[in-house]
Amino acid sequence: MTWTYYTPQHPTRTVRPGTVVLDDERGIVVWIAPGTEVLLPVLESGAALRRAGDEGMFTAPRIQSKQLWTGNGILMIGLPDSPYSVWLFYKDDGSLGCYYVNLETPYERTEEGVRTRDLVLDLVVLPRRDWHYKDEDELEGAERTGYFSPEEVEEIRAAGRQAEEHIERWAYPFSAGYEYFFPDPRWPVPRLPAHYTWDVDLTRR
Repeated sequence: MTWTYYTPQHPTRTVRPGTVVLDDERGIVVWIAPGTEVLLPVLESGAALRRAGDEGMFTAPRIQSKQLWTGNGILMIGLPDSPYSVWLFYKDDGSLGCYYVNLETPYERTEEGVRTRDLVLDLVVLPRRDWHYKDEDELEGAERTGYFSPEEVEEIRAAGRQAEEHIERWAYPFSAGYEYFFPDPRWPVPRLPAHYTWDVDLTRR
């Protein structure tokens, strides 16, 4: 399956193929293995969007890039009707590095997997349960450029407050034992769907 992030202002997208670990009433859990080929939006120079600064990353022309997911794998957990997903990052020894609460629109099912829109602001949660916000400067840049309206920014901050309450309760998925997750070494590394190619009409608008 694929976990896709789209952007209404740009035809480029982020696409991560993954292995479904769990899919039930609690949501969907997807493992993104090291070395997975992913689709990412980048600047026309090939540099990461962040290199354009807090405003330019939302306004500069971008193209599509295929890259390999480097570092260790991540476990991505989508929660039904929730404005965020929870990711787990692991250290080289397999122990939990941190939880990452990625603010995004509630996921939608597609023929290939799930689809959502990233909302820029995130929270990093350490195993000892303390947390902090990440990318507040980028959210301010998104508002200044009109990428998000003031009303949308307030909704995003409200989603952050909802996530804060979730962390305080330490409810699923924080309480599910995923810090001890280990992927089955027999799982193949999923591939991007064949239709994702460097189509000029798709990537250079």
